[in-house]
Amino acid sequence: MEGMHRRRTLRASRWIPVLVMVVVSACAGRSAVRAPASSPSVAGSALFPLTLTDDDGVRVTIPAPPKRIITFAPSNTEIVFALGLGPELVGVSGKFDDYPPEAKGIQEVGGAGEFGDQPNVEKVVALRPDLLLTISGGDQWKQRLRELGIPVFTVNGTDFADLLGDIRTVGRVTGVPQRAAALTAQMAARAAAIQAAVAKEARVSCFFEAYYPPLTSVGPHTFIFDLLVRAGCDPVSAHAKSDYPEWSVDSLVAEGPDVYLVASESGVSPQAVAKRPGFGAIAAVRDGRIALIDSDLVSRPGPRVVDGLEALAKVLHPGSVP
Repeated sequence: MEGMHRRRTLRASRWIPVLVMVVVSACAGRSAVRAPASSPSVAGSALFPLTLTDDDGVRVTIPAPPKRIITFAPSNTEIVFALGLGPELVGVSGKFDDYPPEAKGIQEVGGAGEFGDQPNVEKVVALRPDLLLTISGGDQWKQRLRELGIPVFTVNGTDFADLLGDIRTVGRVTGVPQRAAALTAQMAARAAAIQAAVAKEARVSCFFEAYYPPLTSVGPHTFIFDLLVRAGCDPVSAHAKSDYPEWSVDSLVAEGPDVYLVASESGVSPQAVAKRPGFGAIAAVRDGRIALIDSDLVSRPGPRVVDGLEALAKVLHPGSVP
């Protein structure tokens, strides 16, 4: 999930025989195109001062193109780099901000709060940011930073289409709207091609293991669920009432999913899943149709989700996507 914040949320509420298991990873060479690394343009400066309402419903005013940006979510870190604004990034949330590799060398500002999922206010202030980009949650620390004069802007991608809108919004608040438009157009085109390819195949049922134990899946209003549907899957968790519902093995045996998907964040291999008590009676497990999915590609609402969509499509519909 999205760093410590999404990991804590998940814990509170994460046709290939096993013998020849396929591990789906980052689809080398197919990552979203990055914009050239340079400062916001003069044309972008003309857009400021800018006032927008963020995904928390807060009206945020940004007086000028940000020159010092902090991202408090790995997904936002990836978006900022993809927009060519790496040189403006002065702070990130923590160790999960690991892509691209350059992000690992940026000052970490997280680790505060009972669960370590809040920014250290002193570190943030010391970095003198013009903008802090974050995700949903943390209303109290957000307000504290605003009181200290730091613009805090929240984006919260709920599905693929919403993500594209969020990237365009980040492009606006950082002064590079044209780069964001080009990036999202490329992402949308590639996603459309993947969906067109899997649409030619019969849909399959699947179960996505987000975490174990307890056995936890994804509900119909989550980002991952949207990717599963776009990849040609009918998740058996479609009727779940929560975003990260706990699931029973007995239910899975009765539902008989065609494919069992395991998030890498769950920390196990397909062989380990097959050895769990009672799991051998699940159709997908019995038939060896288990695949490990790189969590970062499907749980971070950022430019690489198209890699995640392609990875899912290749597991669910082998041979359908070049």
